[in-house]
Amino acid sequence: MEKKGPKPPPAGVVYGDFAYWITIIGMVIGILGMVMYLAGAKSFSDPTSLISHLWAGHDLHTIWEESAGEVVHGHWYLGKLSYSDALAMLGIAICCLAAIFGTWGAAFTMLRGKEKQYLYVLFSLTCAVLLTLCALGVISLKH
Repeated sequence: MEKKGPKPPPAGVVYGDFAYWITIIGMVIGILGMVMYLAGAKSFSDPTSLISHLWAGHDLHTIWEESAGEVVHGHWYLGKLSYSDALAMLGIAICCLAAIFGTWGAAFTMLRGKEKQYLYVLFSLTCAVLLTLCALGVISLKH
């Protein structure tokens, strides 16, 4: 006889599915970009300079100036997807989007569900809005 455990809530399944598949897609793109970058494909920044400055512990502006010739901000990689390091950065960004899509999916699943747990819906929507605003660059951490 097969032993059955508790059934996971639908919102958790939706979040897990979104997070899993979007992260897998992002990882494949990121790994492809990094392999190309380390293999010597066309890159936006000089790999040798970048790695040596990272290991030396230099600040962000020094690393960008020395390895790429300019300091870039935000979603710099979107206009440079022909470069291997920009492709790797796209993969990282897609992985970050997994939580955003998963949270929105979980919130809508809870809203449609039989048991309306409005406090959890409110928490989920709050997280989804905050994550979305951070991804768009509206909210950022500055030091």
